[in-house]
Amino acid sequence: MSAAQDARAAAEAWRARWPGHAGGVVLVWSGEGYGWKNCLRDAGHERPGALAVDADGNVYRAEGGNDLDGASVWVVV
Repeated sequence: MSAAQDARAAAEAWRARWPGHAGGVVLVWSGEGYGWKNCLRDAGHERPGALAVDADGNVYRAEGGNDLDGASVWVVV
């Protein structure tokens, strides 16, 4: 599977474990869902390489920045 497909699967599993989070974005790191936000925002709160999957299955990657200060932007995968 591609990174995007893996992220979608992880997000789907996370949403199944946490009902009530049908919208927003699920945050994914190392193939595991680790959190949720109501919308895609604040790339600086995530480390570069983190993925976010929205309710429509769109996947975004946090890029730029560093592990200490967080990423700079979200980029469509």
